Amino acid sequence: MVAVVVGRPQAAAIALLLFLGMSGCRERDDLRKVRLWALAPPEVTPLYEEVEPLRFAVALMISPREGFRIYGGLAEHLGSKLNRPVQLILRRTSAEVNDLVRNRQVEAAFLCSYGYIQGRKDFGLEALADPQVRGRIFHPSYIIVPADSEVETLGQLRGRAFAFADPLCRPGEPALPWEKGERPGAFLKRHLVIYGHDRAIKAVAENLVDGAVVDGTVYEQVTLSRPEEIAKTKVIGKSAPYGTPPIAVHPRMDLRLKRELQGAFLAMHQDEKGKRILRTLAVERFVPPAGGSASSMGRKAGGGR
Repeated sequence: MVAVVVGRPQAAAIALLLFLGMSGCRERDDLRKVRLWALAPPEVTPLYEEVEPLRFAVALMISPREGFRIYGGLAEHLGSKLNRPVQLILRRTSAEVNDLVRNRQVEAAFLCSYGYIQGRKDFGLEALADPQVRGRIFHPSYIIVPADSEVETLGQLRGRAFAFADPLCRPGEPALPWEKGERPGAFLKRHLVIYGHDRAIKAVAENLVDGAVVDGTVYEQVTLSRPEEIAKTKVIGKSAPYGTPPIAVHPRMDLRLKRELQGAFLAMHQDEKGKRILRTLAVERFVPPAGGSASSMGRKAGGGR
């Protein structure tokens, strides 16, 4: 399967590159997989569409560059298991991805836990598979500060500059100090929205902000890919564990396709290529959602799997 990452503003340049790269190929079977990483809008599109592609959207909790690296391989793996091309659509927020699923513009999505809760409430968004991390399908958000910071407790963040990622992806309880009745603007000196949990981690590591709240699974991913950056941060607080971001689909998705797609995710840990992709995602395996088709995102962790 040949896949290309296409950004609309770069379409002409990509077409030229493809022409130059393929000028020596006489047979279509001679073509190899090609990846051209464009910056925006980030989409992985099949080069040949003999079969209608499955559209898979990801709400990026990380920067687009990291998203290309992590989720491009996942899309290719799904395509090989489903015997059809997979179009990967990366979007900045969970709200954008929810709109794509609601309007049937994508068949499946990977989005944050609270984005799933909102989608389930709005139009019945259905969980297909839950990522299992360290034997559990629940994880906390982390409140982090620079490693050399004098801040040791959440209360000491008063009057500081603090960063959030996707506003829809809020941490679980217990609430941050200002969520107990005081507005963030009154508690904090500045509060910034940084779209991408890895960017928020970087902002803390480089002392651009005094603290941030970040998704626990993203923190684990960055620990694997950029340990030197994590070493410049420290965790001073955690939320209560909540459900890991699920793979979700529209409630009226074709049942046969739904079963095939779920099977592809649930079997990823059974072959070497799938295991490599899971390691990139900092996930052990995908498991069926708690309670069958209805996910456990809205429940507090009682034990995990």
